[in-house]
This record gives sequence, structure tokens and C-alpha cells, in this order.
Amino acid sequence: MGKAERLKEIAWSSLKLGTIGFGGIAGMVSTIENEMVEKRKWIDHQHFMDVLSTSYIIPGPNAVEIIMHCGKERGGRAGLVLAGVCYIFPAMVICLALGYFYQKYSALPNVQDFIFGLRPATTALIIATVFRLAASTLKNKTTLIILCLLVFAASLAGVNEVLLILAAGLLNYVISVSKQKIPFFTGLLYAPILLQINTRFQNEKLFFIFLKIGAILYGSGFVLFAYMDESLVRHNHWLSRQQLTDAIAVGQITPGPILSSATFAGYLINGMPGGVLATVGIFLPAFFISFFLHKLVSGARKSQRLRVFLDGLSAASISVIAVVGLHLVMETVANWRGSLILAGCLGLTLAYKKISSFYIILLGSIAGFLLLKL
Repeated sequence: MGKAERLKEIAWSSLKLGTIGFGGIAGMVSTIENEMVEKRKWIDHQHFMDVLSTSYIIPGPNAVEIIMHCGKERGGRAGLVLAGVCYIFPAMVICLALGYFYQKYSALPNVQDFIFGLRPATTALIIATVFRLAASTLKNKTTLIILCLLVFAASLAGVNEVLLILAAGLLNYVISVSKQKIPFFTGLLYAPILLQINTRFQNEKLFFIFLKIGAILYGSGFVLFAYMDESLVRHNHWLSRQQLTDAIAVGQITPGPILSSATFAGYLINGMPGGVLATVGIFLPAFFISFFLHKLVSGARKSQRLRVFLDGLSAASISVIAVVGLHLVMETVANWRGSLILAGCLGLTLAYKKISSFYIILLGSIAGFLLLKL
């Protein structure tokens, strides 16, 4: 297959994944793994786990960094950029449209009936992914199984996931990690510069605020809320607290990374230019970080010492995803309709291992809509 055909393939796959990537990081990881590993076989399970686990310990949106790494493997630097842009694009368009409706009608469109079935469908994909990753990563490896169980228990208890993943890698590492030069906090190298940026032009200031957030962001949507609250509500008074809350909600109900909340917030601040600039600003650091991630993983995979460290990270990553899946299962089975959709989607996923995640998401959404009409 020629370079042009590969890039077309990357663009199509990334657009599709960006359109169906519901369920937070665990849900997005499930759809990416299904598409890139199971279906297209661009990378193998071990390689995927190396990328996934390493993405947890660097700043930025994990799913975007993972898909850009896959794009780099398939189509070089052009593939990395194309994968990232195409993966982000659907969420940006949807959030711009929602921002328009929000400003015009002071409310979000009512799509709850279709959204209802997305959670159980995504939960089914997450459970199936945990089974696949555990089978390939933990097979006949007692130490990794024990680490996996320990991290699972600690994560359930509320211990920070980044600390757990790093601890698992350290525990599985034979030689002291202090001798290794793994810059976990790369984004912080240029964060102090961004923190000092100030400009009287609103669009430029808006761009640099979101660039700063994208460079130093770790953690969940609550961390994103805190950063945006400080910059957009308290310091610059561009948004009200309710508008910011609605922006975070939009990032959670739309496909793709929750960082797409920036698109919605930017649109409310300054229309279409604000939405586009906020999107570019918050995701731009991920492109630079992904080049670093690719080099780090590629180098580590060739080192026996770092191989042990990465194996520990991989075991912990499975546990973190499993905990997310468990919480989603508990929420889903509280409703008989959700339980029915979960059972059906999980059965299809396990019975037909090569079935596209798109069809599972679509079936879940339609089933939810129909069941709510009963």
C-alpha cells in the first residue's frame, strides 16, 4: 500500500474513532484498541499497552496521544499529525454546533434519549477490552497479575491513578529507575513560560490560556474544570460558573476527549474564532508531546531494562481501565433498560471479536431510544 493510501486510511479511521469515542478515556481506549489492534493490526497488543501506559504518565489527552502514535507507526510524521487532527475534528464541529444552539436558545438540544444507550454500549466495549488486554499482557506472569490486583484494589480505594501506574512500574523494575532519564513531566518544561504570557488582545490571550492548560493538564475533567474556572471565570470573567459547568457537560456527552469542552467555552467567549482558537490551543501541546511519546516508547521497547518497567505500567493500566468499567457497570445495572443493552452489546462484542465498535455504539444508542419509548 502506497503512502497516499495509508494516509487516507489513517484519516478515515481517525475520523470514525473521533465520532464514536464515548465513555471517557476508558471508552476511547476501547474503540482505538478495537480499530488499530484487532481490526487493522497496525500495532500489536504489547505495543499498544506500552503506548497506553506511558501516555498515563505524561501531560495531555491520553486518547489523542495514543491515536497519534498509531498514526506515526502507520504513516510517519504526516500520519501522526493527520491522525490527531481527524480524531479531534468531529468533537470540535459538534461542540461548535452546540455552542451556537446554546447561545441562541440558552439551552442545549435535548438528545438524552439517544445518549441513554451510549453508556451501556461503551461499558460493554470496555469490559471486552479489559479481557483482551489482560489475556495478552498478564498470561503466565505471576508478578504482573499480583501487581494488577494490587493496583485494582488501590484504585477502588481512590488512590491517584498516575501514582499507581508509576508505582507499579517501579515495583516491576529490577534496577533503580533513578538512573533512567524518563522525563515524566515534559509539559512542565515550557509551562512556566506560558504562565507568564499576557496580552491585551482577547483572541491571543484566549489561545495562550488554552495552550497553557493543554501543556500542563493531568487527570480528569474535574482538573480541567479547575483550570478553566481559574482562567475564564475568576480572572478574566469571560464566562459565568454555570456556562463553564455546561461546557464541561458538553465535553462529557459528546464523542472524543473531554478537552473538547474548550471548543464550546471558546465559542461562548468569542464565537467561531474563539472556538477554533481554544481547540487549537488546548490540543497543540499534545502534538509535540506525541513526538516525544513515540521516541520514548520506541526506545524503551528496545531496552530490556525499560521493558520490565513498561510491563509494570501495562499491568497497572489494565487495572485502571477495569475500575472505570466496574463503576460503569454498577451505574448501568441499576436500570433494567441499561442492563439489557449492556448484556446484548457485551454478547455481540465477545461473540464477534472483529465487530466494529461503531456498530456497537450505534446499536446501543438506537436500543436506548426504543426502550425509553416503552
